[in-house]
Amino acid sequence: MSRSIKTIAIRIASTSALAATAFTMVVANPASASTLTDGIAATAVAENGNGACAHGGYDGGPNQYNSCVNGRTAHAWCADFAGWVWARNGVTGLATLTDGAASFMAYGKKYGTITSTPHVGDAVVFDYNGSDWAAHVALVTGVSGDKVTITGGNQGGGAGHVSTAYTYDGAVGERPWGSQKISGYVSPAGSSTPSLPNPASLADGTLVKSASSPAVKVLIKGAGLAVAASDVTPDKYDMGKVVTIDDQAFRSLFSAPPSGTVVHDQAGGADRYVIIGDAALKIGGADWISGGYNTRADMGVPTSWLKNAAQRTVATGIVVMDQSGTDPSRYIMVAGTALHISGSEWTADKYNEQTLMGVPAEWLKGAVAKPLESGTVVMNQSGTDASRYVMVGGTPVGISATEWTSVGFDKLSLMGVPGEWLGSAVTKQVADGTIVKDASGSSATVSVMAGGVAVPLTNADFTGFGYDQRPIDGAPAAWLASATAKAAPANGTMVKSLNDPTVWEIVNGKKRGMAGSEFGAGKRSFDDVVGVGSAFIAKFPTA
Repeated sequence: MSRSIKTIAIRIASTSALAATAFTMVVANPASASTLTDGIAATAVAENGNGACAHGGYDGGPNQYNSCVNGRTAHAWCADFAGWVWARNGVTGLATLTDGAASFMAYGKKYGTITSTPHVGDAVVFDYNGSDWAAHVALVTGVSGDKVTITGGNQGGGAGHVSTAYTYDGAVGERPWGSQKISGYVSPAGSSTPSLPNPASLADGTLVKSASSPAVKVLIKGAGLAVAASDVTPDKYDMGKVVTIDDQAFRSLFSAPPSGTVVHDQAGGADRYVIIGDAALKIGGADWISGGYNTRADMGVPTSWLKNAAQRTVATGIVVMDQSGTDPSRYIMVAGTALHISGSEWTADKYNEQTLMGVPAEWLKGAVAKPLESGTVVMNQSGTDASRYVMVGGTPVGISATEWTSVGFDKLSLMGVPGEWLGSAVTKQVADGTIVKDASGSSATVSVMAGGVAVPLTNADFTGFGYDQRPIDGAPAAWLASATAKAAPANGTMVKSLNDPTVWEIVNGKKRGMAGSEFGAGKRSFDDVVGVGSAFIAKFPTA
């Protein structure tokens, strides 16, 4: 399913009770067939406990927007969930649905399916104002006498999740849970191709396609993974056994299995991976048993799909932990890096309300050690620090108020990060050898970082040291000017000029020539020497 992210203006459903507005009830046509409605109920109930970002997010019709952006809830998502369940079962006319709960009443008016009697598969709408707003929408997943079972998304308090409850007060006008009033039930108008099988009824490994497209997908735990032509022979897929399913149901298949699914290359190989979001994380040998991955079903997936998934990073905003439990810490993913969440921030910043994903310990160590990529704009997640920072050489550097808008930092994605991590990171100097330039473009000077000092480079030094082969980090002008004006690099910084083999160590503002015997295994490394202009070295007296 395509996950396009767009900005739209909608009225977000409230959880508080609103005064009901009377409206004219339309005579209903009951849901078409028990296979359709039973499928809706089974699909909805199977999602119990999931949050807005399960499978990468929910959306159904072409005018609904994904419930999840960057691993976080995008907006009130009860309508997205109900629309997604209907779409998975081939319900027709979903273009009428939007992210607003009231759109289900618009659907019912258009197709004449509004009713005061609940049927399995119906959408139940709460506190409809008669025109363009409703407080909530959920799905009827069971009817037995006066007992009505209802399953919905964005329920259960906190960040919201899918939950199921039943009531004996299911009549229109009743308030079964004390606040929102039932305004009506809306039956699906039917399936666009009711004779075609529901993908939810097909076994894992089934190859499927829609009648309108030659594309083929393989079903893995409710997802449809694209099968490329190059996969057919090595993966031993039998293209003579492709099952045709409803177009809408085919398009609404998730593009990745649920997080936690263990997979391997269908063509063979010893490597195993665990799915987190839409990324495939390699499971290390030690993790296979300690993380309990050996107890899970191991699913073969298309070779080309797995190759792409293994190259993806875990989405920003997903909270992770060591699956084995050896490391009790919790981390938040930001641009591919795992940042530590302190105990006090876990609840204060509401990380505890997000889905916690277990990941392989070996992979997690690498993600923790990975510097946050340059150009990422960050802020304190708690909001107690109003400052904004941009990552330069592994360190967050402050952005002045004037540069925030004049340079265009305000146009970049702003990532919330744990305050304690940020407080520690800003005290570190930008990594030696980082190439920096004024992000505004007002100055053409290119500098190299050496012990916290931004050292301007001549063209000869820039190319002679091979700096033209490295990325250039855009830095705020105010910070860069301060770094350029520093008197001397930090003690222990090693520098050399282009045409002098001597390596100099800076100590207390003086330079000391280093002997070759000071380098080697267990000693200093030539990799830490920063190439600078001879004029910069000449400024410091010899110790």
